[in-house]
Amino acid sequence: MRFPVKATALLLSLLLKTVAATAEDTLESVLATAAGQANVAIEYREVRHLQLLSEPWQAEGLMFVTPKHFVIEQMSPQRQLLTANQLRYRLFIPEKNARHTGMLTSPMAQKRFGLFRPLMSGDRATLDKKFDIAFRVEGKRWRIELKPKHALSAYYKRIIVEGASGKLADQMKTELDDGDDSEWFFKHQPFTAMTEKQIKDLMDEAKGE
Repeated sequence: MRFPVKATALLLSLLLKTVAATAEDTLESVLATAAGQANVAIEYREVRHLQLLSEPWQAEGLMFVTPKHFVIEQMSPQRQLLTANQLRYRLFIPEKNARHTGMLTSPMAQKRFGLFRPLMSGDRATLDKKFDIAFRVEGKRWRIELKPKHALSAYYKRIIVEGASGKLADQMKTELDDGDDSEWFFKHQPFTAMTEKQIKDLMDEAKGE
């Protein structure tokens, strides 16, 4: 899988830190929760709908997010490892013994990562500049829909984040201008001392250490 696709997975893992909502919540209270989520561990399943494929492509794996690191370990259909610290990302493909790396400050990385930084920090003012935002609670579910205001410079056409009331996100969807889209389904896991060790081991593996 090429880095731009894996970047989508990484950005979605960041969005997992965004929300636990109730019927009384507003976008502001949801964003406040975003800023307060420190460590996240998740099992994920991705279903990607591509115009060139007659059947959806699917993958499963693990995601980890901390204040300094994030990791995506794709377990199937083949193992791949994407890690990042605050400056650099690394992609490791064990099957090919291939490693790729780059700076998060590069124009391509900024185009994909920059849109999500306001969500991580709960920065409503910046979000309003970058997105048309729709937030609602229906029954026992909440939903945030983001549409970039400057479509020509945006990577995603639309981003949707959903979850059960009072719970963290359990579904996401990203849409591209070419008609392709990806759906994500999440199961949150406990974050323990063993999780921290697992993250360190995966970061070292991605570096080749």
